[in-house]
Amino acid sequence: MSKETDEYKKKAEQGDAEAQCSLGDCYRLGQGVEQDYSEAFKWYQLSAEQGDSDAQFCLGVMYQNGIEIDRSLELAVYWYRKSAEQGNADAQCCLGACYCLGDGVEQDDFMAFRWYQLSAEQGNSDAQWALGDCYRAGQGVEQDYSAAFKWYQLSAEQGNSDAQFCLGVMYQNGIGIDRSLELAVDWYRKSAEQGNADAQCCL
Repeated sequence: MSKETDEYKKKAEQGDAEAQCSLGDCYRLGQGVEQDYSEAFKWYQLSAEQGDSDAQFCLGVMYQNGIEIDRSLELAVYWYRKSAEQGNADAQCCLGACYCLGDGVEQDDFMAFRWYQLSAEQGNSDAQWALGDCYRAGQGVEQDYSAAFKWYQLSAEQGNSDAQFCLGVMYQNGIGIDRSLELAVDWYRKSAEQGNADAQCCL
């Protein structure tokens, strides 16, 4: 165990929620200690129950993916919501996706849009891309191609390959923006270079 991890453990054992979450990260990632998902879950849960939003988000991820515990979409939603309500952008995005797909909660386009929007406004690139999709398709909000373009662009500029591909489509077809095959190719190339198969096909 590294010195830093040992410090986290000492504080975590004294009930420090932030240290408990950090120790969970160490065990999950195998940083300064042998990787151990059971230990990660244990420390995340102790931290989450004290209200740490990062630990709550991590618990949601573990429940959603069945990492070292039985998969439970309902418990994933429970912990995502706890974290999202504290303003955690990653949790807000994941909660939006749960509402969009009906995973662990009744499918609701408006609620998906609401959580994506809160996350996107904090700069989460995945949420910005998803919000662009909502505006493009008119899901949970009135269809607005200009707004779709805006959110795709914000996401694409952060390197999101899906948003880069969507920008390429919008430029190629003149959707929400003046048509530009040159810019379409530029965004398709950026996306393709990250391995996006749809963008590679369009190129």
